[in-house]
Amino acid sequence: MAGFDEGKRIAKISIGIFAAIGTVELIFGIISGSIALTADSAHTFTDALVSAITLFGLRVSQRAPDGRFHFGYHKVETFSAAVSALIMVVVGIFIIYRSYVAFISPEPLTAHFPAMATALTASIVFLFLGLIKRKSARRINSKALNFDAFNTLKSSAASFSAFLGISLSYFGFFQIDAIAGIIISGFIFVVAYITIKESSLILLDACACNIDTLESVKRLVEKVEGVKADDIRLRSTGPFVTGDLIIKIDGKITINELENITHKIQKSVRSGIPNLLRLVVQAKPANE
Repeated sequence: MAGFDEGKRIAKISIGIFAAIGTVELIFGIISGSIALTADSAHTFTDALVSAITLFGLRVSQRAPDGRFHFGYHKVETFSAAVSALIMVVVGIFIIYRSYVAFISPEPLTAHFPAMATALTASIVFLFLGLIKRKSARRINSKALNFDAFNTLKSSAASFSAFLGISLSYFGFFQIDAIAGIIISGFIFVVAYITIKESSLILLDACACNIDTLESVKRLVEKVEGVKADDIRLRSTGPFVTGDLIIKIDGKITINELENITHKIQKSVRSGIPNLLRLVVQAKPANE
């Protein structure tokens, strides 16, 4: 699919950008002694890993069903997002520990301006990269890429926090640099929590829909003449939605007529849910 190819291309580019910026941040973080910039470098390297996991998820989720996975590999994408979030939690704990140590024993920084320039440049690059990812994620309805986009935008805010911490430490507020590191870990924990929550719901067959969505689907089903929706069940499967539908129809219709009605129903529902992967329709007589 063209959309998935676009997502994979963005993920590949993202890995290279994160790795390059993370390396520069680490170098100037060590030179300047900035805990915020060093923490942000660890954070950025983790972002590279997140993008790599996203790329893996996008690739595997396109595999066709086989003898072991009869319904395909679409949930691998959601699972990869959950794994990425768990990795972020571990990195967040490490960063908050290093920041706490630096806060208790603050030291003056050196090479302020190169460190500030590095953090500010990283923030701007991540902002634009995150916006591009978010646009692509919405186009292909990818949970993993959407998480990656959210994570990249969060990285922009984290790098800007590092920039502020280094800037204020230049004026003698040495502990602000450590506080910036703590703020960076806070960004990480928030994103990880949201992602683990959403991924867990999808893996448990919850649907990212509400009553209005179900009512909308019911209206689309009953647009087909002679059909009444009796039971509708939807669930998210990676970037797609699958569902089961029970309809009530005239019990005297032929098999060919039922097949034609089923085709019309699927076409109608897909007009309202473009990412509908499969809709299993079962029929029973209207007088039951």
